[in-house]
Amino acid sequence: MRYVLAAMLCISTVHAQELLDEVVVSDTRTSKPRKNSGKAVIHINAETIAQNKGISLAQLLNQYAGIYISGAQLHPGQNLSYFIRGGNNRQVLIRIDGVVVSDPSQIESDFDLRLVALDQIATIEVVKGASSSLYGSGAATAIIDITTKKELTQKTKLTVAQEWGTKNTHDQKLANLADLSKQFVALERQVGNLAFVTSIQRIASDGMSSVAGTETDPVNKENFQFSVQSQYTGPWAWSAYLQRDVFDANFDSTYPSFEDADYAFLSKQQRIGFTPSYTAGKSAVQAQFSWADSSRSYADSYPSDYTAAIFTTDLTWHHRISDELTLLGGLFYQDIDSDFKNAFSGESYTHNNLAVFVSGQWQHAKGYAVHASVRNTSHSEFGTHQTFTINPFYVKGLSSGGYFKFFGSWATSFIAPSQYKLYSAQYGNTALTPEENQTLELGVEQVMENSRITVVTFQREEDNFADFVSLPNFAGQYRNRPGIAKVRGVEVEANWSLKNWNINTNYTFTEKVDQAPLRLPKHTANLGVWYVTPKSQWGLHWRYIGSRYDLNQAFTQEKLEAYTLVDARIAFPDFIGNTTASLAVTNVFDVAYREIFGFTTQGRNLNIALRYAF
Repeated sequence: MRYVLAAMLCISTVHAQELLDEVVVSDTRTSKPRKNSGKAVIHINAETIAQNKGISLAQLLNQYAGIYISGAQLHPGQNLSYFIRGGNNRQVLIRIDGVVVSDPSQIESDFDLRLVALDQIATIEVVKGASSSLYGSGAATAIIDITTKKELTQKTKLTVAQEWGTKNTHDQKLANLADLSKQFVALERQVGNLAFVTSIQRIASDGMSSVAGTETDPVNKENFQFSVQSQYTGPWAWSAYLQRDVFDANFDSTYPSFEDADYAFLSKQQRIGFTPSYTAGKSAVQAQFSWADSSRSYADSYPSDYTAAIFTTDLTWHHRISDELTLLGGLFYQDIDSDFKNAFSGESYTHNNLAVFVSGQWQHAKGYAVHASVRNTSHSEFGTHQTFTINPFYVKGLSSGGYFKFFGSWATSFIAPSQYKLYSAQYGNTALTPEENQTLELGVEQVMENSRITVVTFQREEDNFADFVSLPNFAGQYRNRPGIAKVRGVEVEANWSLKNWNINTNYTFTEKVDQAPLRLPKHTANLGVWYVTPKSQWGLHWRYIGSRYDLNQAFTQEKLEAYTLVDARIAFPDFIGNTTASLAVTNVFDVAYREIFGFTTQGRNLNIALRYAF
């Protein structure tokens, strides 16, 4: 025992400093140390992303407290459901490089995380809790803020990577490293005062059968990114980007019968953005202009096509009045033009919304602080809505250099119904009205030289939410549910750095009062252990998912049993010269489990990756 205690006293100063100096942005739209934030924030840096080769973005996010993404362990073409603090896709807002992204062709207008290449991501920030007053409709339970890589170098830098992997299910053992092939190429160069980054990723997979069967469902994905960023020393700065994502996948028949079928969908999205900024003294102004074009087509029993064009303008002004007080104001405008075509109808629709928001943060030298914000949104279909956030917190510095923080928040949000729910020929309802949420949250956080512990409890009330209602003769329609649904939960997260050891663990309890929500577990837990040396990185990850309920073929609820998965990884940062190598084994014990009723899940799989930088 004394040897264990002695080991725990050995501190990894590098990792410890990262815990103390961690910077967050998304909670108030301004950059600040984590200790000056009054929200529960998850920050995933480039090192952590690199260590998790062989898994998807959704699988990576599943390792953190309060997050459960259903479908991450299924066929790569399976739709994902984002459960964060008991909410679903419609209540989670996703940003890429500061721009809100969405897909009006989706049932919940959410952005498909499968379109994002993990190799192209520099950092991920998840701010849990309601943030509609800063970000608008949809930011009811969390913001997922993704920043892509923009490394700057005076010399030309070329990175080439290749991955091979299997795509086994528990019942179907293909055991072929050619089942999954991934190529990644990135070129970085600074010319004068301009920095350029270009990257492309291709993924081809023979896939696995979406439902139990022998037929495989192939997947092909392509991600392209080009960005340019100014490096002037004056007050002006700007950046621009072009991103294109293509996702082509086969899938099988689901309700009312789960069987092999030669169905397929093709999803494409192009995004162009330009961000100028100006800084003068204590003030800074930034503008974000973006345009996105998305399309999605389904080749199944009811072929359909969806297209949309989204134009977004986001203007912000930041001013530091004093060391204690900062103000933020902004103007947001978004216009969405969409087109729906299927066997029943073909229609075009246009929505827009205009919002004005103001926020401020006061922080006293003695540790008392409060962040507050208010937003007024004018929606072309649903009129005017106001949302607010009040977020007081207290920070006390510790003699060790760490800190103790107590925080709470009261926030409101609203979620406009998606265009699919409004206008779908089969299930749409133009009488739908926006959902309203109210969230209360309390939390404590203690950061020491080599550890961080966070405990948060929350309660959210969902009023008027739009849900699918089954009707006689196998019909259905989206309708506003009467009454208020309550969601409550607790999140516990702890991180330790013990010399060469990094340990991360968390537990989440989530409950919908008086309901058995579909696919949402009450209990989830994670434990990750890493042993890191200059020449190698060894990792084990254990994940527990509690029992859940889902709809079976008879459209009645059926219980899905709890399961536990173990993944193992090893990486060599300096394998041969400038080459890095990694090996990952997921579902080490080849556990049989059900994530969603009727669909197959991934068994034991192997991933090998090589990366060379010129």
